[in-house]
Amino acid sequence: MRSRRFWALLLVLLLLLPGCKKSEMGGNLGGSGKKDPSSGSAGENPDWPVRIREADIPEAPQKVVSLSPGTTEMLFAMGLGSRVVGVSDYCDYPAAEVEKRHRCGSVLSPDTDRIRSQGADLVVASAALTEQDLIRLQQLEIPVLVLKRADSLEELRQNYLDLALALMGATSGKNHGEGYWKELEGMIREGAAASDGTAPKAILLRQMGYGMATGETFEGALLEELGFVNDAKAYTGWLYDRANVAALEPDVIFADTAIPVDEVKKSVIYQPVAAVKNDKVMNVDFTVFERQSPRMFETLREMGKFGHGG
Repeated sequence: MRSRRFWALLLVLLLLLPGCKKSEMGGNLGGSGKKDPSSGSAGENPDWPVRIREADIPEAPQKVVSLSPGTTEMLFAMGLGSRVVGVSDYCDYPAAEVEKRHRCGSVLSPDTDRIRSQGADLVVASAALTEQDLIRLQQLEIPVLVLKRADSLEELRQNYLDLALALMGATSGKNHGEGYWKELEGMIREGAAASDGTAPKAILLRQMGYGMATGETFEGALLEELGFVNDAKAYTGWLYDRANVAALEPDVIFADTAIPVDEVKKSVIYQPVAAVKNDKVMNVDFTVFERQSPRMFETLREMGKFGHGG
């Protein structure tokens, strides 16, 4: 009788052992069988969401509206143009591409209904929108990224980097943005490398007469990045002091395309200077400086080669 009870008890214990092991395994996971949330999830994307300035972007934007010509140029030049579904009324470059996109107003007067109808998931611009327009886009849950005009190369670098981050995410965007910026910087270095070691005096004319890049301007700093001495560095407000015109003696003159080279050469102000005597007057499209687009860097490279060349 005792033998039967012994074997019966042993059988019960053997049947209970798998359940005990299962319970112990569950205990190792915290007793509930759920994974610790602090360890992360295999489905999470480390690139998203991102916060760029005032814009919270939950996932990779696929339908972008650009309300500024400069940001439009940046997007296409950086290889992100395929995501652009709308542009401003003033965007004109690259012409063949912007003509295929829907016109969505401007920074001062965005067409929010058109933006919404395009299914936009990001709006970019180079200036702040009005509070009313910003609130309207926020109500539509469309992030707005404002990349204001830069006053230095570091600020401009951040604009390009932030645009890449906004469209490509934390990791891919950082890599792409920094790589592209190195290409742009390379154009400046290439222009400066044309120097023979001297530093010619140069001016950048925006308006005929005395309207030129002065010492506090970003454009004046860019002249120095190219290895020139800005002949208007001592002045401010894009205006050279005409009372000191006798001291204005540039070796090179860069003039907006609105000012023909011949007009500069025939000017009473510039006819006597070395730049005119040595045929060192070059037209540049000033809109590329206003937009701070990649074409600005191409222009700077050519300016360096022209100004430093023989």
